[in-house]
Amino acid sequence: MNAKQLTAFRAVMLAGSMSEASQMLYVSQPAVSRLIKDLEESLGFTLFERRSSRLYPTPEAHAFFVEVRRHFIGMDNLAQAADQIRMNKRGRLRIAAMPALAFSCLPQVIGEFMQGREGVSINLAPHNTVEVTNLLGAQQADLGVIMLPVESSEISFGPCYEVECRCIAPAGHPFAGQAQVDAPALDNEAFIAIGELNTVTRFRIDAALKAALVKPDQHIETQLFITVQAFVEQGLGVSVIDPFTAELHARRGGVSRPFSPSIPFYFGFITPLNRPLTGLAQEFITCFEQFARQRLELKEVDPASVRIT
Repeated sequence: MNAKQLTAFRAVMLAGSMSEASQMLYVSQPAVSRLIKDLEESLGFTLFERRSSRLYPTPEAHAFFVEVRRHFIGMDNLAQAADQIRMNKRGRLRIAAMPALAFSCLPQVIGEFMQGREGVSINLAPHNTVEVTNLLGAQQADLGVIMLPVESSEISFGPCYEVECRCIAPAGHPFAGQAQVDAPALDNEAFIAIGELNTVTRFRIDAALKAALVKPDQHIETQLFITVQAFVEQGLGVSVIDPFTAELHARRGGVSRPFSPSIPFYFGFITPLNRPLTGLAQEFITCFEQFARQRLELKEVDPASVRIT
């Protein structure tokens, strides 16, 4: 018993004759007859009886057709599933992302991405850049979002970007009346510092303030941009953070302004080494880019060119 025999049997049951079944299948009538005969030999019982030049299914044929129909329904479902996978309407996407994006813009991006994709499931896991890189290297995630620079022989880089950090302040702060906040305005200002866990960004902010001979009152320090934002929202100071968390702060009623001198924030997508980017992952990246470009200037960069200084 094989797929061709089952297809011929199904066609005869649906069409009611060998000739019409042959037309359905675009094969000769003798070929259909041969397939039915071979199937009967394989099954050990007769499927059709010919009476007065007409073909009649046997009771056994009717019973067998119930099972064959289930088989073809399953095959149709598989074909539909394949179509959905091909069109990126079904599948699973495991994303590991640094907190700066996982807690700010990625929930919104995922919300937009999931529209019209009822068959897609997403797992978003916030981790620091080192942990994200290790997860992708161990192929325990499909797509990673990390802060640059990073070095690893177990990952491949997808698109990487440069954006500009922004200054945030509580609602009603004098910075709200400024188009831009310059570094000297932070001198002696209550300032929420990002902890040294974010070494690269902390280094760039400290270097910019030092070059401007500015000494803010860094009376609070915390490890994550999202907690920096929470402290600022409570009126405990101002800060300089990534633009995605700054955009979240502005949506919550806080003040977000460009900062001078420019402090770059580099990040990018990574995938496991030697594993091609899936269509689903590529569409997610496209969705992210569309989301981000509507809100800020997103400049693509070569990850090999990113340095700490």
